[in-house]
Amino acid sequence: MPQSCSSAALAGFSRAVGRVFGVHRRLQIHPSGSRRRGGPVGSVLVIGGGIAGMSAGVVLAEHGFPVTVWEKAPQLGGRLSAVPYVLQDGTTQLVDHGFHGFFRQYYNWRAVLSRIDLAGDLLRPLGSYPVVSARWPDEQFDALPPTPPVSIAALVARSPSLRLGELRHANQDLARELLTYSSSGTPRRLDQLSAQEFLTELRLPDRSRAMLFNVFAHSFFNDAESMSAADLVEQFHFYFLANPEGLGMDAPHADYQTAIWAPLQQYAQRHQVEFGLGRPVTRLEPTDALRWRVHSGDDSTEVDRVVLATDARSAGAILAASPQVTERDPRLRAAATDPFVGPPYAVARYWLSGDVDALRAQFTSIGDARELDSVTLYHRFEPHARDWHERTGGAVLELHAYACTRDADAEQVADKMLAELTELWPEVAALSVVDRRCQKGNDAAGFPVGRWWERPGTRTALAGLELAGDWVRLPVPAALMERAALTGIRAANQILTSYGHPVEPIWSVPTRGLLSSRVRLRR
Repeated sequence: MPQSCSSAALAGFSRAVGRVFGVHRRLQIHPSGSRRRGGPVGSVLVIGGGIAGMSAGVVLAEHGFPVTVWEKAPQLGGRLSAVPYVLQDGTTQLVDHGFHGFFRQYYNWRAVLSRIDLAGDLLRPLGSYPVVSARWPDEQFDALPPTPPVSIAALVARSPSLRLGELRHANQDLARELLTYSSSGTPRRLDQLSAQEFLTELRLPDRSRAMLFNVFAHSFFNDAESMSAADLVEQFHFYFLANPEGLGMDAPHADYQTAIWAPLQQYAQRHQVEFGLGRPVTRLEPTDALRWRVHSGDDSTEVDRVVLATDARSAGAILAASPQVTERDPRLRAAATDPFVGPPYAVARYWLSGDVDALRAQFTSIGDARELDSVTLYHRFEPHARDWHERTGGAVLELHAYACTRDADAEQVADKMLAELTELWPEVAALSVVDRRCQKGNDAAGFPVGRWWERPGTRTALAGLELAGDWVRLPVPAALMERAALTGIRAANQILTSYGHPVEPIWSVPTRGLLSSRVRLRR
């Protein structure tokens, strides 16, 4: 039997077994009607034009709500944006803020994107992607059958980093936590433990820890020392241990502005959404008339509803300047006093004088990272970068540090990442740097130890104020782009419900671990 046929058969078998174990996508919020205009509406100001804000704005506008989106940057997208960059040769390329993989269990984010993807070809498979290390054999997670528990069995059988005999020495109680996730029980048991302490007490070999666990922990833009073990377990549950779709990922084959934000803005404008780009919000003020006054510098506007959909740092600054808000909601006060922000990250795009080995994958994750966490070959799939490659013969690489050194600047981190890449890919040493663009950010969501219970959700204690963003608490497992989109849709649904409108459906992976029901029965 050809390998492709046997792989397809194994994938089908894994999905069938997964359904027996309850591993399939779940409809958490049932649609209560079609998207339609009509019925009462109120004016809505969405603060933030990234995934969360645009998801909320699009859903509300489809129901006829007058929506305005204010975004402090001159472009939409947040950490998924793309901006023009003029190379030293005078040519201009749109450069993504940083590469993001669109995993196939991102059900709600993909539902938002379906509005602009009528042909179904916006996202294309990225291809096989390895996890590599200078010390240990490569891993290939995307080649596993997609659905647990077969995917878990295949990992144990195939992985050079996870040997069955070594598992006998692991801490069985903590290992069981990985398979008994629940949205309330896991934080209650693990939120006071750091991911670092969890992984140490799990007693896995260094090889397994680096290649299987640390690489995932860093991918959430957090470091193991500061990240809550409860959130680490939730992310493992979402991406692998309860994910029906597998670890394959897709990506647009164009920059994010061209592929996503320009068409999504046009779609929103067809539904009468108004945009204020380069419009930072400084303060929120509830009025006596149960409305909201939103301040942007010396200007202000009044609306019926507000969706605060910025990153955690920006939300914290706005809330800290809004005492009438924080005095009424202790979780908002916590978000203002100590915003839920993760470690800094860094992204460097390099234009090199020649190409890397033809066998290098489009995306590579680094297992035992010091600074460098991933490498993306943009000239393999993005038109501007590919055109430059065809014209010059050079390569266009993005180097990404998901949680980088705090006291180093962007250029220093970029230097370190390139040096580490040279150790892994020796051919890079022979290439000269034609151009580079370096940036360092400190606005990724943080999931610190001991703060799960004070993290605010989409609904606040103040009527008319909803939250959205990848830092906001959810009752279902989600992460990164999917978490942002899901919070935006939930915020919109809360407004729709209050005005008597039908709501948008919400999907998720299973909300409990594979062994949760068995553990409950035993207890």
